[in-house]
Amino acid sequence: MFPRLLIAFAVVVPALAEELEFYRDVYPFLKGNCISCHNKTTTKADLNMETPELMIKGGEGGPSLIPGKSLESLIVQASLHSNDMEMPPANNKSGAVNLTPEQIATLKQWIDQGAKSTKLQERSVVLQAFSASVDPIYCLAISKDGRYAACGRSNRIFVYDLATRQLVAQVGDPAEKNGAAHRALVQSLSFSPDGTRLASGSFREVKLWKLDLAKPTSNSLKSVSAPVSADLIKKLATAGKGVVLSSAMSADGKQVVTGCDDGSVRVWDAATVKPIIELRGSVATTKKLAELDWTIAAKTLEQAFQKSEIARIEAQDKALDVLLGKAKEAILTMSKVLPEKQKAVPPTTEAKTAAQKAVEELAAKLAAAKDAAVERELKTAQDKLITAKMTEVSALAAVSAAESNVKDAEDDVKRITASKAANAKAVAAANAAITGAKTVQEKAAADLAALKLSLTKGGTKPVAVHFSADALRVAAMFEDGTLRVWAAATGTPIEESSATAAASTTITSSPDGTFVATKAITQTVGALPRWALERKIDEKGLFADRVNAVRFSPDGKTLATAGGELSRSGDIIFFDVASGKPTQTWKEKHSDTVLCLDFSPDGKKLVSGAADKIVRVTEIATNKQVNLLEGHTHHVTSVAFRSDGRVLASAGAEGTVVTWDMIIGERKKKIEGWSKEVTSLQFIGATNQIITSAGDNRVRIVNDEGTEVRNIADLPDYMQSAVSTPNGTTLVAGGEDSLLRVWDAAGKELAAFGAK
Repeated sequence: MFPRLLIAFAVVVPALAEELEFYRDVYPFLKGNCISCHNKTTTKADLNMETPELMIKGGEGGPSLIPGKSLESLIVQASLHSNDMEMPPANNKSGAVNLTPEQIATLKQWIDQGAKSTKLQERSVVLQAFSASVDPIYCLAISKDGRYAACGRSNRIFVYDLATRQLVAQVGDPAEKNGAAHRALVQSLSFSPDGTRLASGSFREVKLWKLDLAKPTSNSLKSVSAPVSADLIKKLATAGKGVVLSSAMSADGKQVVTGCDDGSVRVWDAATVKPIIELRGSVATTKKLAELDWTIAAKTLEQAFQKSEIARIEAQDKALDVLLGKAKEAILTMSKVLPEKQKAVPPTTEAKTAAQKAVEELAAKLAAAKDAAVERELKTAQDKLITAKMTEVSALAAVSAAESNVKDAEDDVKRITASKAANAKAVAAANAAITGAKTVQEKAAADLAALKLSLTKGGTKPVAVHFSADALRVAAMFEDGTLRVWAAATGTPIEESSATAAASTTITSSPDGTFVATKAITQTVGALPRWALERKIDEKGLFADRVNAVRFSPDGKTLATAGGELSRSGDIIFFDVASGKPTQTWKEKHSDTVLCLDFSPDGKKLVSGAADKIVRVTEIATNKQVNLLEGHTHHVTSVAFRSDGRVLASAGAEGTVVTWDMIIGERKKKIEGWSKEVTSLQFIGATNQIITSAGDNRVRIVNDEGTEVRNIADLPDYMQSAVSTPNGTTLVAGGEDSLLRVWDAAGKELAAFGAK
C-alpha cells in the first residue's frame, strides 16, 4: 500500500460544438486508462500516447489516430471494442477501465476536429484538508544515539524521547494551519548524524528543522514535590542499606527518589517501599557505553566476515588441489609417452627420405627412356612417398601434442600454485584481521565491563534530589557541583551541568520541564528539545511529485532526496545542508519514481530503489553506476547498507527481502516469509540483523542470511515503518492505525503513542 495525495480536480465535459483542447479535454481520461501502459517508459506495442504527435506516429499497428477521421482511428476502434480490439484489456494491472460513452464522444470529436495539439498548461494542485480519521504513520526516523524517534502522521511530525517515553515535540511550520509541518502527507524523515537536524519530505517540498536546546530564562520556581516523612526515609534507608542524604516525593505521591551516601540515586514505590530503578552514570558514560557496544558488534561482524572468507578460500583451495592433481598427473602421463612418440619420429623421417630417393631415381630413369613399367613403378613410389610424408607429419604432430599437453599442464601448475599462494596470503591477512578485531573487541569488552563496574561503586554523594512535575525525570545535585538528570522510566542519563564548587544544595522543578539547583550558584538543566523550521526547499519545478525519501550523508553535509513522476521518471537531487542549494541532480536515474535511498558507510556511494523494481548503486562523485541489481518483481520499497558496506539489503512489495554481496555485486540471499509487501527495513547497529515492517501486520527481525531472529506478530494494522536503536534494545514501529509502538529487544511492548 502506498500513500496517496488528496487532490481536487475539476472535470469539464465540453459541449460537442466547441473547439476541444487535447490537454484540457482529452488527456485527463487518457492518462489513467491508456497512457499508463503507453508512455515513454512502458511503451507497450511500441506505442506512446502522451502527445497527439506520438499517437499519429503510432506503433506496431500503425498510427493510432488519423486526424479528421475518428472512425478510422485505431484508438477509437479499440475504445469501442471493434475489429477484435479491446482496450484497455480486462483485468489489466494498471487499473485502467473502459472509456465512458461521453469520453469516447469527446475523443471522436477532438479527432474529427483535426486532433490538434495544445500547449500543456500547468495547473495548481489544491490540497484538501485532511479528515480527522486520516492519520497514518508512513515514515519513521531515529536519531543515531537512539534518543529520539520521529514519525509523520498525515501532515504533522511528532518527536518522542525514547528515554523518558514521552512526546517532547510536535514539529510545526508557523505558515501551516493547526501545527502542521506540511500541507500534504509527510512521506519521509531523516535525522542528521549528529541529531541536530531533522529533514522531512512531502509533496513537492523538503523542509529542514533545527534542534533548539536553548536554556529557558526563567528563574527558580517553587518545588512541586511533596515532603518525605521521617518514617518513610527510615524504611528507605533500611531497604537501601545506606544513609539517605536527600529525598523527594513525586507530585502524585506514588514514587520517592533518594540520594544515598554510597553515591546512588534510587527511585522507590512509595506504597511498597520496593526499588523501581537505580540511577547511575552520566551522559558521557552513556555515550561511552554506546561506543563500546558498537565496537564490540562491529568487530564481531568483522570476525564473522573474515571467517566466512577463510571458509570460502579453503573451499576454493580444495577445488584448486583437485585441478593441481590433474595437472601433475597429466605432466607425469605425457612425460612417459613423449619419449616413445619422439622415438617414433626418426624411422618415419628415414622412410620418407628413402621414398623420396626412390621417386627421384625412377623419375630420372623415366626421363632417360620412356618405359611403361618404369612409369608404373614411379607412380607406386610416389604413392609410398605421400604415405611416408603423412606418417612423418602424424608422428611429429603426436610429439607436438604431447609437448603442448606437458606445457599446458605445467602452466596450469604455475597458475594454480600462484592462486594457492595468493589464497595463502589472503588467509593470512584474514587471520590477522580476525586477530586484530578480536584484540580490539576484547579490549572494548574489558573496558565495557570496567565501566559498568565503576557505575556500581560509590562516587560523589547526591546532596539533593528532585522529580520533574510529571515524574518522568529525576534530577540530583552531587557534592562536587554536578547537576544530573535521568529518565525515570529507563534510567538513561539525559543531561547534566557542572559548577566550579559544591555550592548548590537544593533543587526545584518548573512546569516547563527544567530543574534549577540553587544556593550560592544557580544551574538550570532539563529544557525539553524543540525543532524549529530552518529552511524550506520548494522551488518551482524542482520536485515533480512526492519526495519519497530523504537521507543525510554520513558526514551530515549533504542531503539526498528521491522522487519523480509516477510511471515516467525517477529523480534524485542532492543538497548542501548548510545553504539548502542543490549540488547534483540525477534526472531519470530510474524509469519510475524512486522510493528509497541510503548512503554507503563511507559516503561515496548511494543506493536507490524504485517502482521500476530496480536497485542501483551509484558513485556519487561521478554519477557512474556501480551496480544494477535485479531481483524484485514489484516496487523496491526500502534499501539499507550494512555498517561495513559489504552487504546491502532491499525490500520489495512482492513480499521479500533480498541481501546483496557488494564485494562481488551479486545476490547473497532471497529472504521470504511475508504474505504482503515489505514496507521498510533497517540494519540494526553494527550487526547483520535487519528489522522490517510489512503489510502482514508483523515486525520481523531477520539476519542477512535469512534466519529469523524475532517476530512481533498479531499487530492490529498495516505496519508502514520500523526502526531500531543502534544497540537493538528498543524497537519502534508505526502504521495505518496511527499508533507509534515501542518494544524492548525481547518484543515486550513498552509504550504506544497515539496522535492525540
